[in-house]
Parts: sequence; C-alpha cells; structure tokens
Amino acid sequence: MDPCFETATRLARAIRNGRLSSVEATKGHLERIARLNGPINALVVVDGDGAMKAARAADRARAKGKGSRKNAGLGPLHGVPITIKEAFDVNGLRTTSSHPPLKDNVAREDATLVARLRAAGAVILGKTNVPELCADFQTDSPLFGTTKNAWDAGRTAGGSTGGGAVAVAARLSPLEIGSDIGGSVRNPAHYNGIFALKPTEWRVPGHGHVPDLPGRTRTTRYMGVFGPLARSVEDLETALRIVAGPDGNDAEVAPVPLGPSTALKPRDLRIAVVESNPLVKVSADTAAVVQATAQLLAKAGAKVKRAEPAGLDWRQGWDDWSDLFLYQNRALQPLSEREPTFSVGDSPDPSARSTARTARLDLAEFFAVLDRRDRIMRQCESFLDDYDAWLMPVMPDAAFIRQKQTEPLRIGGVDHPYFFAGTAYNFLANLTGQPSIVLPCGFSREGLPIGLQLTGKRWGDARLLGAAKVLEKLLPPCPVPPAYA
Repeated sequence: MDPCFETATRLARAIRNGRLSSVEATKGHLERIARLNGPINALVVVDGDGAMKAARAADRARAKGKGSRKNAGLGPLHGVPITIKEAFDVNGLRTTSSHPPLKDNVAREDATLVARLRAAGAVILGKTNVPELCADFQTDSPLFGTTKNAWDAGRTAGGSTGGGAVAVAARLSPLEIGSDIGGSVRNPAHYNGIFALKPTEWRVPGHGHVPDLPGRTRTTRYMGVFGPLARSVEDLETALRIVAGPDGNDAEVAPVPLGPSTALKPRDLRIAVVESNPLVKVSADTAAVVQATAQLLAKAGAKVKRAEPAGLDWRQGWDDWSDLFLYQNRALQPLSEREPTFSVGDSPDPSARSTARTARLDLAEFFAVLDRRDRIMRQCESFLDDYDAWLMPVMPDAAFIRQKQTEPLRIGGVDHPYFFAGTAYNFLANLTGQPSIVLPCGFSREGLPIGLQLTGKRWGDARLLGAAKVLEKLLPPCPVPPAYA
C-alpha cells in the first residue's frame, strides 16, 4: 500500500495490524513532501527528525504491545503522520501565524489540540502555511510566501487553513487541524476538493492558537472554532473525538458528550437546501453542483426540500457576524489606529461599514450584536427541528485566480466586495455556532472542485457526521488533483 494515498484511519488500522510501520508511513510522507512541496508551498515547517523519532517510538510501542488485547491500548491515530496549521503551538517549533513581529516566536508547549493528537499517537510532520493572523481566504504569507491551489497553481488555495488543505489534497498529509471564524477550514477544503469539519462552537478548546497574540488579553471568545481537514468523514469524526472537550484553559468549552454518530440511511434523512442566498448569487457551476447533489440525495430516498428559516435576514446576519468579529479583533487597538476608520460608514463595501461601526468600541452596541446573534441562533435552531441538515454552497464559486484583497471578487460576471463575497456563505454557521461539514461534491466546467456544506444543530455534531456519511457514500471517492495522482 502507498501510505500517502490512504486516509488517516486506514493508516492507523494498517499500523495497528502490523501491515505497515509508522516509520514506513512517515518516511513515505516525508519523501513525498521533499519531492512535491516546493512549488505549492503547503508546508512551511518540516520536522523530519522529530517525525522520524516519534515514528520509531510508535513502532517500539506497538512491538511491546503485540497482540490484539495489548494493541487495544494504542491511540486511535497511533503512528499516523499528520500536519498542523502554523497558527497552533507545537513545542520547540516556531509559531508565527505569519505575523512578522512573531517571526522568532518559538512555542514552549503544545497547543491543547496538538497535545491531544500526540497522546492519540499522531506523528507530527510539520506545520502548514497561513495568511497573516489567519485573516484571508487566500494564503499569502509575508513570512513564508504563497501557497498554490492543488488543482491550479494560479488560483487561491483558500485560507486561512490554505496550506493544510493543499497538503491533504496533494497527499502530503492525511489529516490537518485548522481553525475557522469565517470559513477558514471550509473554504480551503472546498477549493482543494477535500473534507472539513467546523464543530459546534465551544466544543473544542483553542488554547495555544494564534491569534490571540501570545502574552496578551484573550479577546477571541465568540465564533472561532477548531477542527480537522481530511479525505473522509471517518477521519473527521476520529479527529473530533480526540480533540473535543474542556481543557481547563478556555472556560467557555462545555463538557457536552459527543455521543455516537448515528448510523443513517438515505431514507432517514430530511435535508433542506439553499442553492443561492440574496447576498451573493452563486456561479452557474456552483448552482449546478447544488442541484445535482440534491437530486442525488432525493433519488437515494432522502426527503429533500428547498427551504430556509422563515424571515431570515441574511444581510443583518452578515453585518452582525462581521461586527462581532471586528469587536473582538479590535478590542485592544489604540484609538489612534481606530480613529481613521470613523468616517467610512457610508462606504459601498459592507466590510468598510462594519469597520466604521465597530471602531468606537461601543459596549452597548456590542451587546446589541450579541442579542441579535441570540435571535438568529434560535431561528436557525428552530428551523433545524424539521431537518437533519441544511445543504448549501461553501463559496459562491470554485477557486479564483489569485488577486489583491483590494480588488473586487468577480462571480458570474458580477463584481462584489472582496471580503463580503468571500464570507457570504460561511459566516452563518459561525454566527449561529452550528456545526458544518464540507464534502467535495462536484466540479466546475474548468475541472476545479466544488464542495458543499451540511450544517446541523448546535451540539448535534454526531448526527451531522452520520448524515455526512450518507452523502459521502453517494459521491465518488475524494478526488486526487491530476498533478499529484
């Protein structure tokens, strides 16, 4: 077997059963990284010596526990090589989040998620590229350079977990851990033809993730979540079970049991579908993939209906998501940095208007945003009383040719403000805190992958995983980019 073309859970089973050693799996991935990573720049830190040391230790541990009963004590990712988003602390390695002032910052301990993955037996190959402070859906780092899309080097890799998505798609890593406050695990999964999970808000702790900046007050307390990118739903579930739960650092993380994922059949599913929303109309290719996927589910026996919460105000929801994000992001900014944006409230760009609204750090307005957030959360939760999942686009179109943030994003021949268009479909699940899973569902006419997201009820991650497994079985296998087949 070629370890680079196996999923993480299949590798774990092969290592556990003795059909493959961790050294073989790790060496295979390191050799592939050495051969292919340079042009796409997915990994920006490769810890070859550390990975091989951990792989040898994993093989020794398996040898000591040889036999089915003793091997039962091995972790669910025992000996499996994986990658970590550069924004997470990995003990002894740099953590910069591509922020030049942190270029020499070396982590002194593992982030909670990294420590849990190590305890589950994972071998860390290295760290993957991000845009500065994880604040873009292109991955262009001032410290590490640009990550290229796995399907077309001229197009965006997505972001902010762009390096990780490309690493998984190009078969440089079977599993990546990322973060998402506005689509940062979901849009790169969509752009590169892989799977991703944004869990329920506050299910997974973010201790050791930058931003927030080391040594400064923690301000990111709403909407930011942490989850896996992989090449199967099974891998998403395995990773979530490892990293979920309180850690004693992030007080918001609740001790809510994940529970078993529900074994479902197509006829068990009730799926609501949104083909396009009123903020940004999707491309014809994206609409076709939504239609084809809805038909695929319906033909298999699922109850499929075009529906959305009654009275849902998409524009107000986007404004509230943007304002809440910026209130947290700007909370520690001095007045001298905020004051120049006081006057842009009449801009045609919704992002600029949000920047102006939040610049004064008005506490009453901050709580008003939270009140409106509560209302839209109740609205969407109530809507999902009648459905197992809500199917919709991840992004308005397939991966676009890389461009400047100051340039409009053109979709279906129409120009839209860059950040507004890039978050028009991902923002909602962050605002409501609901879990969302991306699956590769089709292709554009240019041969670029198009993913769709399934969103479920808060704390309903297990049932959502069950629904995603049903759709996964109806779809072709996770695609391989032609250059990396």
